[in-house]
Amino acid sequence: MNFNVVGLSEFAGLQNGELHCWLCQKSVSTRALFCHHCGTIQPVREIDHFARLGMERRVDIDMELLERQYAALSRTLDPQRFLIRGMGERGHAAKQFEALNEAHDTLREPLKRGRYWLTLHQKEFEQAVAANPFVIELRAELDSAAEPCQCDRVAQKAGHALQEGIMGLMQSLRGQDWQLASATLVELDGLESILGDVRSKRAEITGTR
Repeated sequence: MNFNVVGLSEFAGLQNGELHCWLCQKSVSTRALFCHHCGTIQPVREIDHFARLGMERRVDIDMELLERQYAALSRTLDPQRFLIRGMGERGHAAKQFEALNEAHDTLREPLKRGRYWLTLHQKEFEQAVAANPFVIELRAELDSAAEPCQCDRVAQKAGHALQEGIMGLMQSLRGQDWQLASATLVELDGLESILGDVRSKRAEITGTR
């Protein structure tokens, strides 16, 4: 979702690279919701969901702390508090509130949080997918397929493993086994990729593309 995020280079000082308040042009920190010089609410900046909620970046978060942080920030950013302000401040407040809600919705749900965690470590995640033994085996089988029935066998194996993997993922999340959950998510993404490639390979073999 696009919140008209202000990039880290925008509003940056020409001399020292600091961010500047959009109104008074005094320096502000990346995480600042309000300018400590003029008190004006700031635009949405490029920070991760954990930082937006003032949480330590870890996959097994303190849920009670998350809810406390969210409640406090929700009161601070409630758009109703900015109704008598100018259009600029009302707009920034609404987008800050929207960004806060997305961060909270993502972090409070284990599956969403797990996938978001992997996006923060995308390079390591892609390397793990590429190195997964079962995914490697299925991909090699698909690459060597010369008949539609061979593609179908790969799809059947991948689909069955995907169903089992989802059940295993939910089990590990319920048990808060975050290491196993991350490994399972890696395999699930690899399997989903293979299923997409099966359709392309089958169409190529049968000439139905």
